[in-house]
Amino acid sequence: MATYKKEYPNLAESVLTECDIYTADGRKFHTERAMWDTGADTTIISSRIVKELNLQPYKQGGIAGIGGATGSNVYLVHVLIPTGDVVTYVEVMESDFEDIDVLIGMDIIAFGDFLLTNADNRTTFQFRTPSIGNINL
Repeated sequence: MATYKKEYPNLAESVLTECDIYTADGRKFHTERAMWDTGADTTIISSRIVKELNLQPYKQGGIAGIGGATGSNVYLVHVLIPTGDVVTYVEVMESDFEDIDVLIGMDIIAFGDFLLTNADNRTTFQFRTPSIGNINL
């Protein structure tokens, strides 16, 4: 079992971690600006990653958000998350993010247990793989 834990000195507005994006032939993009979003169905990468890794789309998809729906290129990549686990063959969409490089969605979060606590005005984020199932608190 692998567990990642990150503590924030105050109440966090978002959960940001590092992660690596890999192509099938082993090219890598490392970022410390990966935001975890339980409200996103799929993982999304920035246009900067697409350009740097020279990714080629294999199909078209769509992203729906607060501003409406928009078309997007879809790429197949591997994602190394902070637990040390590699999630293989992830279908990611492209967006023109400026503040983050990766938005980690439920397609990856569902592989483990996501825990966010706010105590004493500090946020603690933990992610554990594999999921251990139901927990009685």
